[in-house]
Amino acid sequence: MENNDYDSFLKNVASPLDYSESSYLVYIEVPIPGDAISKIIAKHGKIVSELEFGYLCEVHMQGIPEIARSLSLKNHAIYQMVRLVKLNKTSNNRTEK
Repeated sequence: MENNDYDSFLKNVASPLDYSESSYLVYIEVPIPGDAISKIIAKHGKIVSELEFGYLCEVHMQGIPEIARSLSLKNHAIYQMVRLVKLNKTSNNRTEK
């Protein structure tokens, strides 16, 4: 088996126990984006952009499973949820990646 060094990829992985004020950029893929789904997501995070097959959102770590739970309780399919990057807020409240 090939020896792969994944340490560089795992360096910035957050803990699911992260209760900080940090937000993450998250891609949520659904079959057909719509008002019902966007309202559910907006309860737990900020929708940055609606895409062809989903949403790009700013969400706290603990909001990610809440979005999944809330969508599933209303029988909305989730094809994938991808935590892309931790966002840092600057002193003038602008978002940096």
